[in-house]
Amino acid sequence: MVDGGMHIEVDACKRILVISPHLDDGVLSVGGIIERAVANGAEVIVATAFTADTPAGARISPLALELHALWDLGPNPFEQRRAEDVASVTSLGARVLHGNLLDALYRADQAGDPLYPTRQSVFGAPSDRDRIGDALVELFDAWISEISPDLVLSPLGVGRHVDHVLTTNAVRRLAMVRAMNVALYEDLPYATGLFPVTAPDSVEAALGRTQWQVTSPQVISVDLPGKLAAIGAYASQIADIFPNGLAFGSVLDTYMRREDGAFGERVWHTATS
Repeated sequence: MVDGGMHIEVDACKRILVISPHLDDGVLSVGGIIERAVANGAEVIVATAFTADTPAGARISPLALELHALWDLGPNPFEQRRAEDVASVTSLGARVLHGNLLDALYRADQAGDPLYPTRQSVFGAPSDRDRIGDALVELFDAWISEISPDLVLSPLGVGRHVDHVLTTNAVRRLAMVRAMNVALYEDLPYATGLFPVTAPDSVEAALGRTQWQVTSPQVISVDLPGKLAAIGAYASQIADIFPNGLAFGSVLDTYMRREDGAFGERVWHTATS
């Protein structure tokens, strides 16, 4: 729920939809809010868009092969990644939805050439040959119609990952044509400015790029231990997500700790809501 002063009352929400581009983004970014809302009696659904298996017979890019080796889950890693997501999200008391769309790693043009074959391309502008936008809008529309959430949490797009940018753009397209209460969350760990190492981003830069009209940030108090345990369930992803691997707890402790010693997650209410 949102009051007249554009303040999100998370504790008053009955049903929250967290839209996550990948199988970890929702928990990484707003795992504390998820846990808090569930503890206050809300139904929380963490719905992830890009969860499909490696396409059979597809031309696999060098980046995808590199990540397959890093994750060490075999040639079809998303089966285990979905299982990790279920374990993580349910540990916080929330429900899981998987959208079964192809990750940027596997999307290709009509000739079968990968659209995003390098890290630079994944963290660059979305390809004009990428047709995933309409599918995202259709998917999110179906989720919102099914769930009827009183609050939708969507990524802001910090980090410039194409899947995050396309996700927030699709939510905005939908918010322009149907009534939705939308708040944007800062994408972690990108918001820390530590990743990607070769092209770090900032929340301020993302706010400057976004087409959303947003209010001032709101810091929502959360507990950290449950969130850290839930992140730990994404065992295959830790080394890739965080520059210093298993020290992810200290990265989030430092970033999320407020001056009073408590922890918080930031969201921005949108003017379309």
